Amino acid sequence: MRTNILRGLALSAMAALALTACASPNSGNMVTANQSQVAQSVNFGTITGSRPITVQGGNRTGEVVGTIAGGIAGGLLGNEFGKGTGNVLATGAGATAGAAVGNRVAGNVTQQASTEWFVELDNGQNISVIQAQPAFNVGQRVQVVQSGSMTRLVP
Repeated sequence: MRTNILRGLALSAMAALALTACASPNSGNMVTANQSQVAQSVNFGTITGSRPITVQGGNRTGEVVGTIAGGIAGGLLGNEFGKGTGNVLATGAGATAGAAVGNRVAGNVTQQASTEWFVELDNGQNISVIQAQPAFNVGQRVQVVQSGSMTRLVP
């Protein structure tokens, strides 16, 4: 019985790790470890406008905790069903389902207010970048730093 609970908890932890995705930070002042010491292209432009938006979820502590807690709760619930291999499968299925639900619930709680910034680059191209901080003013000159699919604005 204890072995099955431990297996369920292990499955919960694996499900939590699998469902916890890496997300980019929503700030021009923060970069991921993969972006440090990597050449990034820099363009210059002018802020032409902005609009408030909401960013859904992200890789925040709340989501990780929600995923793990949901996985454990689901694993414990699943452990109540079946015997032998059926019990292990029910525990694993409960852990996986619980982790998914916990992640989803926590993701809904971790919404973040942000801003979509519209920038006219010096070459005439218009782009938009979603970034919470720092805040800019219309007409302000900015650096547009790009590395792969990540773009951030810097004063």
